[in-house]
Amino acid sequence: MKLRMDDLTWQEIDGELVILDLQGSVYLTTNAAGAFLTKLLTEERSEGELTDALIAEYRIDRETAERDVDAFVAQLKDQNLLA
Repeated sequence: MKLRMDDLTWQEIDGELVILDLQGSVYLTTNAAGAFLTKLLTEERSEGELTDALIAEYRIDRETAERDVDAFVAQLKDQNLLA
């Protein structure tokens, strides 16, 4: 999966990210972990790769990382932000 790049813009503010979908006039805000995952999704990644990256970056357990990645990806899908 990969972040849709057309008609998207974002601004990082104090480690958090505000993503604006110009196509749907919708915005999404993320915390630092969401900003980290969003940046990874500028290239093709699997959920497993995102989970592994989150574990390495934040030193959290696999169950928490999987749950967080699943929730984040679901939110991106709901907002039609994935290619």
